Order: sequence, then structure tokens, then C-alpha cells
Amino acid sequence: MSDKKKLILRILLSVLGTLAVLGVAVFSFYMVWEKAPELDPEAPDTKPVEIKTDKKDNDVKAFDTSRQDGIYTILLVGNDDGTGNTDTIMVGKLDTNQHTMDFVSIPRDTLINVDWSVRKINSVYWGSKNSGGNGIDALNMHVKNITGFEPDCYAVIDLGVFIDVIDAMGGVDFEVPVPMHYDDPSQNLSIHLDPGMQHLDGYAAMGLCRFRHGYANGDFGRIEMQQKFLKSCAEQFITLGNIPNVSKVVKILADGLDTNLTGGNIAYFIRQALKCPAENINFHMVPSDSAGIGGLSYSVIQLYPWIDMLNDCLNPFDAPMSAANLDIVYKDGSGYTATTALKGDWYYTTSLPKTEEPMQEEPAEPEGPTIIVVPTPEETESIEGTPVVPPEETPVTPPEETPVVPPEPPQETAEPTAPTEPTEPEAPQPAPEDGAVFG
Repeated sequence: MSDKKKLILRILLSVLGTLAVLGVAVFSFYMVWEKAPELDPEAPDTKPVEIKTDKKDNDVKAFDTSRQDGIYTILLVGNDDGTGNTDTIMVGKLDTNQHTMDFVSIPRDTLINVDWSVRKINSVYWGSKNSGGNGIDALNMHVKNITGFEPDCYAVIDLGVFIDVIDAMGGVDFEVPVPMHYDDPSQNLSIHLDPGMQHLDGYAAMGLCRFRHGYANGDFGRIEMQQKFLKSCAEQFITLGNIPNVSKVVKILADGLDTNLTGGNIAYFIRQALKCPAENINFHMVPSDSAGIGGLSYSVIQLYPWIDMLNDCLNPFDAPMSAANLDIVYKDGSGYTATTALKGDWYYTTSLPKTEEPMQEEPAEPEGPTIIVVPTPEETESIEGTPVVPPEETPVTPPEETPVVPPEPPQETAEPTAPTEPTEPEAPQPAPEDGAVFG
């Protein structure tokens, strides 16, 4: 071999050796930087509860705080570019030992146990923000009422971050289920998607996820479509071809999310997610029934089917959750009750006369953000960051009649009242099948 060839070989080996050392250094730095979130061992609340069904669950023993090993929970919230409500609310569980992920969607119209005039969970975040709170604390509290525990971490994602993540992945192949055509110049929103398999960039994917009409089962159909899209994203992201994009996605999320996670925490979750086979990534929806209450459309949680799903899919503790750990309004025969004291029971009494009338059909809602008008901090007081409607907006006391709900609980400190309902609420939706799982 000539001296020239030997020199070239030595240079090549030197370069390869340097790259190998750099690769080891980068990997070592990444492993040191990457860090699992710290867990809060706080136990769920245990409340006295009287369930008026053939299933009794009145045991109020202290809850065992021991957690399942390798389990993390996260609250994922999608907002409409900072101008509307949190219409996408999901709680996820990552099992780093079994390499599984489960996500449960909470319908935006889910009825919560408050005495506000609009009792939908999607009004909580922006109602708090617009009244001087930070939004996420109030939403976390109401999610805890539904799940029995506060998720270990949270992430609020806006439209810009969503678009950037999909683009960083190189787009997503997805079969659009229905024609989607909608324009709203005021929101810089233009959705034009025809049915069929196609490659979606970030903007097109955003339109797909925001589109609300065209589904036979209303908002439940939109949730199903969103879940199918997210599963497609996960399946395509965990392929080898997308591994080089991990650093891009981590940076976008670390810079753009409203979250209590560090960049290292996000990197840890992404690396753990890459270990999950596609068949181990599952999406669910809180079992609910549609109901008309106070002239509005609500999703009312089916208590015991929900408790079963909660323990199967989300509960991070060794001990099972029960009704005693929750604060949920549910239907009991012809009326409504709660796993705790039912707040503002006049609302249900006046809405449900002895002969219940069909719910009035509401006008269709535009595709963009659902905007709820909230009084400013100067116009109203704030209780723990949750809005209080001025006295003139407080519903009048209904005429006396025999209630169809349990007797009113002992007088408690006045609860906050909610911001007013959007002018164009969405049409009522039929209930999903119990335990519906997508993928």
C-alpha cells in the first residue's frame, strides 16, 4: 500500500474515531440531561358518599398512597390559540415498565359539580385566566374531582406548537373521514379537506382537529377523529425514520408549551414513548350521556362505567379508586345527585320538571374557539382564581316545587359562578358507547 493510501486511511480512521467519541459524549450528556419527573405522593381525597343505586360504595377508609412502579400521569390541554376554551382535555398514563400508554378524553361539555350558571369543564381554564387566575390550577382541581388524583404533570399546547410539531415530524398520513370545508377570516382559519387518505402538514392537521361539523354524533365524533389522528401520529413517530426528529420535537415542546415539565422531562417521556409498540397506545373517552339541563347541552358522566375505566386505564395507585374519591354529578333515575353534596341543586330542579321536556335544539357553533365572555377582575371578585358572575347575572330563584334531586346539603361557603355561555353553543350529542377505545 502506498504512503498516500496509508495517510488517507489514517485520516479516515481518525475522523471516525473522533465521531465515535463525540457520539458517546452526546449520548452521555443526553442521558444525564434527560430526567424523569419527580412524583408527588399526595393521596386522593376520601369523601363521605351515599350512592343511590344498587351498587353501594360507602367505605371511606383512608386511601393507600403506595403507587404502581414506573407509572406517570399527565394532563394534556389544547386551547384555541389563546382566544377560547380548552375544548381538548385528556389525561394520560405512561407505564415505563410495561411500555404502554393510555389516554382518556374528557368531553368539553362534561358536567362538573359547581353552582355556576354554565357548568361545563371547558369553561374552567379560561374563566380562571380571564379573572386573574393562571387557569391550570383551577382545571387541575376539577380534573382531580373527576379522576380522584391530580396528574403528575401538565402541558397546555396552543395551535402554533401543534402545527410546528407535525411539520417537524414531516407531516402525517391520515384518512380524512368526512368532507371538511370551513372559512373564518377573523380567525385566519381556512379548512378545506376532502375525504380519503392524504399527507397532512401541520396547518392541515390543525384544521382536521378543529373541525366540528359533519359528525353524526357531534363533538363525540370529533373526539374520536382526534384520537385516531393522534394514534396515527404516535405510530408514525415511533418508526425509525422519525427518530432523527426527536431533538426537533423536544425543542419545540420545551420552548412552546405551558408546562411544569423541563426539557429533560420531555425528552424522557419521548424516549419512553418510543419504546411503546403501536398496539400498546390506546385512547378512550369518559363514558357519558348527553343531557339538556338549564337549556344547555351537557355530557353527564356514567359513574360506575367511569370508575371501571378509571381503574383500568389511569389510576397510578395500587389501591382502586371508588366513588368516595370522586366529586362527580351523575343521573339518578329522573334527577341528579353527586358523589359529594350536590351544589346548586335548584339548577337541576328547575331544569327537570315532573314530566321532563325534550332538550331544545341549540344553534350550530362555528369551528373556531368557543369564546365565553368573562367579567374582568375589577367587575367581580375571584375565589381561588375562579370567576364569580356579578349579581345581576345570577339566575333567579325558581318557584317552589318538589325537587327531583336529593335534599339540599347544609349551607356551605358560596361557590363561584361561571362565565356566561357562548352565544352559539354546539348541538347536543348522543352518548358514546361505554368504554369506547380507538386503536
